[in-house]
Amino acid sequence: MLANFFGKSKPINFIVLFGLFLGYFVLSVFSKELSFILVKEIAWFLVVFSVYNFIIAKNLLTYDNSFAFLFFVILIGFFPDTIRINNTFFANLTVLLFLRKVYSLQSSKNVFHKLFDGGLWLGISFLIEPYTGLLILLLYLSIFLHQRFTYQTLLIPVIGIFGPLFLYFTYHFWYDKPEKFTSLFNWDFNPDLSMYLNQKLLIPIIFISFFVIISVLLKSPKAFSVKNKFRKNWILILTQLVITTVILILVKDDSGSEFLYVFFPLSVVLANGIEFFQKKWYADIIILLFLIASFAMSVIL
Repeated sequence: MLANFFGKSKPINFIVLFGLFLGYFVLSVFSKELSFILVKEIAWFLVVFSVYNFIIAKNLLTYDNSFAFLFFVILIGFFPDTIRINNTFFANLTVLLFLRKVYSLQSSKNVFHKLFDGGLWLGISFLIEPYTGLLILLLYLSIFLHQRFTYQTLLIPVIGIFGPLFLYFTYHFWYDKPEKFTSLFNWDFNPDLSMYLNQKLLIPIIFISFFVIISVLLKSPKAFSVKNKFRKNWILILTQLVITTVILILVKDDSGSEFLYVFFPLSVVLANGIEFFQKKWYADIIILLFLIASFAMSVIL
């Protein structure tokens, strides 16, 4: 029943899933007083959902269903600390706008504009969270898979990135604070992973990782057996999962909201996995298991 309902992409699905998000939201702010700030958080997440849905639907990263959006919302339930409007949130919003350009390169329309815009959004994201600069690898991989390398496709993203960096440097140079700019490049590759051993994080990480691995093993043989656009997108999705996992480990946020970096590729991978069982009863079991586990962890942990 659940698989059949979310196996279709209709406006009612968006309403139901937004209601599910509100349920997680209420649990996350249960001890807080309702205020304008909380209402603003809901409004900002509506923006994220809209951009997310546009990328999935426009670029056919799944079949015509709501599974990816479902898992995106459920992942928020597993990690309710992601419901915060902070620098990490805005870094993720700009990353989503960057991904919109990355995946749209499968179309040959306005390629140069997409490359510039992608570089521009990545440059802005870099100013908010420098480690997101690693996603430049994803942009050039998309060029390699969907287009071709020329001096123009190689240089245009760099020009897009250079714009916001130059303005940021000029601002701090004017106020004699160049160290603010140079600090963007002080990367620490010795992360502290002890926080992920906490029961609150370790249990959902193990639970989700198990189903992600199963989904990759189920989908990859079929995706790689046919030379089409989805095959290339599947490579991009898996690459994005690896890069964003590295970003998740390296960032110094430690508030829990940094898990947003991996939600996009995780939800797409899980959606492609559940599509194998869409018309079978155990698809309902898997979805129900995710829903129960996410609410249980929101309440118990």
